[in-house]
Formats: sequence, C-alpha cells, structure tokens
Amino acid sequence: MKKHYIDIVGKWSFVFAYDIEENNLGEVGEWLEALGAEKREIFRAQDVLSRQNTGLTFTSPSQRMSVVCIGQQTDIAQWWNTLVHELEHLKNAITRYYDVEKDSEEEAYLLGYIMQKVIHALEADGFSERNYENET
Repeated sequence: MKKHYIDIVGKWSFVFAYDIEENNLGEVGEWLEALGAEKREIFRAQDVLSRQNTGLTFTSPSQRMSVVCIGQQTDIAQWWNTLVHELEHLKNAITRYYDVEKDSEEEAYLLGYIMQKVIHALEADGFSERNYENET
C-alpha cells in the first residue's frame, strides 16, 4: 500500500491510499475510526476493499477530512476509473460542506486541483502504468 496525506489549501485534507492489500485493512479501519466511522461502516469498508476493482471514500465534515482508498485493480483502465469515481465523492463532500454551486467553474477547478495533488503523490511514488499492464 502507498499512502499520502494531502492538504487542500488548509480548507480540507485527505488520506490517499492505493494498492491496498488484505494486510492493510486494519490500518484503513483505524483511519476510518479516527474520522468517526461506526464499527459496521468499518467492517463494510474492509469487505469492499478486500475485493478487486473497488475503492471507497469516507468523510468527516466536522473534521474537514476524508479518506480515499483504491484497492487492487485488474488493469490500468480500471485503476483510473476507480480513482476518478472516488475523487468525485471527495469533491462532492467538499462542495457540499462549502455550499459550492453544482456544475460551477469553482467545482470544476476544485476537481482539477485535487487531481493535480494526487498526480504529484503518484509521481513521488514512482507510479507507473506499466505496473498494471497485462493484469487480469
């Protein structure tokens, strides 16, 4: 598992973790518990992440904090699909909290900014799409 703490200009933060394996599920559960997740939510999240081609986003608006997890994916297209899906949940949580108008430029810029932060984290890890070639 690779993980990063990402700050969004002091207004929100999130843990971004990817390539989560079975032995990482306890740590993910600890993050969710710190955000106020109930036991049943933690167990469900761990169950979801134990399957291929899944991800999850959990948010604590009161802490202005989220956890974004990308589990094991079968190929690079699925990896990006799951990432975009989970970042949409993150963006929606932030825009709801700050009452940002739906379908606005502000909302679109926020998603772009989040994506830039994630790409920088991936670059820091030496992420390569080649790691996902020919996997099914």
